[in-house]
Formats: sequence, structure tokens, C-alpha cells
Amino acid sequence: MPDGALDVLLPPCTESYRYLGSTTTCPYATGVRWSALTHPVQASAAAPAHYRSLFRQGNARAVQPLGDRRIAGDCHRWW
Repeated sequence: MPDGALDVLLPPCTESYRYLGSTTTCPYATGVRWSALTHPVQASAAAPAHYRSLFRQGNARAVQPLGDRRIAGDCHRWW
């Protein structure tokens, strides 16, 4: 993939929050580094249905308390 090819998929502002967590399906393995954009990314109307067809069980775990984890934020691109 050429440099910058993924840029077309991201919003102009890629400010994000990052935290350590776990997978959302069994065995709920820890050590996952999650990144969440602060600005929404648009998807086609068909995208959620396609996602559900690939991941039929969806998220199997309820939202967990923050506990002693830290949330980091930034105001720049990740790469």
C-alpha cells in the first residue's frame, strides 16, 4: 500500500484516546492497546451489516470499569 493510502479512510483530525484493555470476546485476553478517535469516521450504510456478517457474536463483553488504568490522549497523527 503506498504511503498515505490509509489517510483517505480517516477524518482530517485524528486526535485519539488510548488505553490498555482486553479483547471483547472469550477468553478476554488482556494487553490489548485500544485507540479511539475523538472525531467520527463515516461508513456506508452497508458497513455495519457487513461487520455483523463477519463477527456474528459482536461484542460479548459489557463495558468494564476503568479501575487503575490510565487514558492517554493526543492531538496529532499516530504515524
